[in-house]
Amino acid sequence: MRWRNSILWGTVLAVAGAAALWFLIFKPVPVFVHEVQRGDVQEQFPGTGSIEFERVSALGFEIPGRIISIHVNQGDRVKAGQLLAGLDTDVVRAEEAAAAEDVELVRASLDRLRADVARAGAQHDGAVSHATRQEEAFRAHSVSQDALDQAVERVRVAEAELARAKAALSEGERKLAWSAKQLEAARARLARGSLVSPVDGLVLARLAEPGDVAVTGGVVLRVGETSAVWASVWVDESFLAKLRPGQPARVSLRSSPESALEASVLRVGLEVDRESRELVVDMLIPQAPATLAAGQRADAVILGDLARDAVFVPSAYLLTRGGASWVWVDDGGRAALREVKTGVQSRERIEIRQGLQEGERVIRPAPGTVTGLADGTRISIQESQP
Repeated sequence: MRWRNSILWGTVLAVAGAAALWFLIFKPVPVFVHEVQRGDVQEQFPGTGSIEFERVSALGFEIPGRIISIHVNQGDRVKAGQLLAGLDTDVVRAEEAAAAEDVELVRASLDRLRADVARAGAQHDGAVSHATRQEEAFRAHSVSQDALDQAVERVRVAEAELARAKAALSEGERKLAWSAKQLEAARARLARGSLVSPVDGLVLARLAEPGDVAVTGGVVLRVGETSAVWASVWVDESFLAKLRPGQPARVSLRSSPESALEASVLRVGLEVDRESRELVVDMLIPQAPATLAAGQRADAVILGDLARDAVFVPSAYLLTRGGASWVWVDDGGRAALREVKTGVQSRERIEIRQGLQEGERVIRPAPGTVTGLADGTRISIQESQP
C-alpha cells in the first residue's frame, strides 16, 4: 500500500514540476509598448557648469586713506562712471588749492617778466640806434673816440640786460609748467579719492565699510560686467566633432529649472580634462535675468542637427549589439528582434532611418521582469506607453 502512495505522490510532484517548468518557459513576458510615430528629432549635447561674467573687476583705491562713504551694496546694478565710494580727501584738497594758487602766482610773475623783456628790448634798440649815430659822427670827425666807445658799451650792456630778461622769462615759463604739473598731480590724487565703476555691471561683493582704512591695492568692491553673461559648462569629449561656435543652446538654472534661457555657443575649448574626459564650452546668454549670481550652477543642452518629421522611437527601446542597432517588435503578440538604421539622436528620441514604419509597435521588458525576450517569446502588454 505504501508503494502505491509513493507512486501517487511522485506522479503529482512530476506533474507539478512540469507545469512549473512550462509556466516559467512559456509564460508571456510582460512588456511596455510604444507605437512608432513621426516627429522632430534634434541632437542634444548635455553639459553642467556655472554662470560667468565677461569680466569681474576688483575695485580699490589707488591711494591710501580713510573711507568715508560707500554708495552701493551687494546685488546693486551700477553704470559705467557711477560713483561707488569715496575717501577723506581734505588733505589732498588743500594740496590742490595750494598748487592752484602757486600756478596763479607764477602766471602773474610771467606778466612782469614779459614787461622786463619788452623794456630791455626797447633799451637795446635805443642803444643800437645811438651807437650807429655816434659811429657816423665819428667818421665825420664830429665826436671823439671816447663817445663812440661809450655808445658801443651801452649796446653791450643793453644786450646783456635783454638776455637776462629773456632768461628770467624762460625760467618763469618752466616754473609755470612745473607748477601746472603739480596742480595736475594734486587733481589726479583728488580724483583717486573717488571710486567709480569702470563698466555697467552688478556689485558681486562689498568688502569694506565706511571708517575702514583703504590701502593701495586693497579691494573694496567686486563688480561683474553684465554686458555679456555666459554659461561655462563641461561637455563630454565624445561630442567634440559636433560642437562649433554659433550653435543654439538652452541653459537651465538650479534656482529656476522650469524656465530655460536661450543661448548660443561662444567658444569651444580644446583641452580635455585628464580625469573627467570633458572639455569646457562657453555659451553666451544674450537675455540674462536680473537675478543672476556669478558661479551659479547651470545645466546646459547644446542643440545639434535637426531631423524634421522623422520616424523615431524612444531611446529606451533601442539596443546596440556588435556595432549594430536593434529593436524588439510586437509581431502578433510575440517578440521579434529587428535590425534598424539610426540617424539623429536626442536624449529622449532616436531617428530610425530604416527598419521601422510609422504605426508599428516596439516593445521592451517591463522593469523587474526575470525572463528576457527572445524571438518568438509570447508577450503581455502592461501599458500602452512607458
